[in-house]
Amino acid sequence: MKQELTKLASLRAISMLAVFTFLFLSTEYFYVNQIAQNASSARTVNVQNYALGISAVGFCLYPLLFRFFRDRLHSAVFFTLAMLAIVCFVILGSPVPPGLLTAVGMLLFLVLGIFGSAVHYHFLCEISDKKYFARMVGISYGFAILLQFLNNSLISSALAEQLLLCAALLFIVFFLFRFQHREASRSSQMPDTANSSPQVSDVTNPCPHMPDASACAASGNTGSQHKLPASGALPQLVLLIFLVIFMTCIFSTLDNTVTLGHADGTMDIGQWPRVLLACSGLAAGFLFDLHDRRFMNLIMYCIMMLSTLSVAILQLGGSFLIGLIVFYLSSGFFVVFFTTSFLALSEDTRCPRLWAGMGRAVNNAGAALVSNLSLSLIASNSSITLIITALVLFATVSILIAAYSMLKEPGVQTETGGTMTHKMQAACEASASHDTKAVLGNDSSAPAAPGISSDPDYPQDTPNQDPFSTFSTAFSLTDREQSVFDQLVNTEKSIQEIADSLFISRRTCQRYITSIYEKVGAKSRMGLYQSYIEWQRKNL
Repeated sequence: MKQELTKLASLRAISMLAVFTFLFLSTEYFYVNQIAQNASSARTVNVQNYALGISAVGFCLYPLLFRFFRDRLHSAVFFTLAMLAIVCFVILGSPVPPGLLTAVGMLLFLVLGIFGSAVHYHFLCEISDKKYFARMVGISYGFAILLQFLNNSLISSALAEQLLLCAALLFIVFFLFRFQHREASRSSQMPDTANSSPQVSDVTNPCPHMPDASACAASGNTGSQHKLPASGALPQLVLLIFLVIFMTCIFSTLDNTVTLGHADGTMDIGQWPRVLLACSGLAAGFLFDLHDRRFMNLIMYCIMMLSTLSVAILQLGGSFLIGLIVFYLSSGFFVVFFTTSFLALSEDTRCPRLWAGMGRAVNNAGAALVSNLSLSLIASNSSITLIITALVLFATVSILIAAYSMLKEPGVQTETGGTMTHKMQAACEASASHDTKAVLGNDSSAPAAPGISSDPDYPQDTPNQDPFSTFSTAFSLTDREQSVFDQLVNTEKSIQEIADSLFISRRTCQRYITSIYEKVGAKSRMGLYQSYIEWQRKNL
């Protein structure tokens, strides 16, 4: 974890995501204050939620702009959008009619949505070890909330706040320029080596985690190359979208209650809740990453239970302070949950530029969709109705999170994008290990040697592992890198064909190949294959 955090690419990713989150939340706060000066509290909340909905459209526009404009025009598009956003900031701080103020705010949030999608995709590209996704998202969110806390506490001038927000925007644009340049250079330097690698023999079966479990366990034939059916990430994404929307309904109701009080001036909660938000974001990141995020859904379910209870506490006349604390602590967990979930799934899609930031987009769209209904329930002063609605939403969330967890059962990624459970993997590894020994001439009845190699990179405590798994462990290849590595040395597919079979984009596939080359120390596909064969000869 420490090594990953100290990498320059990781620091860039964390900084950019933190600055964007700060920019987005501070702009929302600034915009609400400007609208509230000339509008009722109900209209202020409505305008705020409509602006969030417009930003969701911006998140979806980024991949379209990227496809429409050629590479050399991407920087020009970012520069133009940045200048447009700065003009919007200037107008928001000026005395203008309410209608113009609303329209300019909508345009500004549309632009911020485009930048947000680009920043999330940049984050996905820069983080090499996806094992610590949640922690890095949590650190980014916590840092952003602390920046917002300092901004609201130390800066009282509207002009100074505008300048700060413009500086944050230019910071993002600068790093996006550099990212576009690095990505274009990397793409131009990555040749399509479709015919540069020989077909690897099935003798050692370097891919025991790819065959179908039943066939593997039954026949033990490592050369059969049975495949798991391709599932892709689409079913998980669909369930996750509905899950985040229904979660947003609960959080939006609580948020609207706080915003109404702020707009009316009837309550002043101060800035201290933002410290709770920062702490909850950091805690969520570290808790979610435990055991490869296997318990993330369970933890989030418990948090949703507490959030539903906070609705009941506020509606039944309980302590507003307790409900507020629970709400802000829960909000940090929710943000890290939907951001991490979509980022982790986006790398398994054909268009990661679209899905990387979809968590924020779905959350914002959900807030816009339930705005009027939420305000109506709050204005009705019917506590029982509101509590029953919250309970129904919680029951729906329970069903969705159970279905999502079952679909996302922890396992091993297959080369087609599907997942093999750990029991299935164990059966395949046992069969593959047995057949590998037989082919290499080992006596299956002879006792296993206590140590396979003196190489310190070789996992001595797992002598029955197959060559592919031990090689992947020795060079710290991630699950997805293993899938790409398998096809690089075991097929003659081109990079585009490998990307299509794994349901990822060509650029994402190129990033995995570059990472594999760096870890193994190879400079070409042929060199990677030779390194793999030499490693087997040395260690097996």
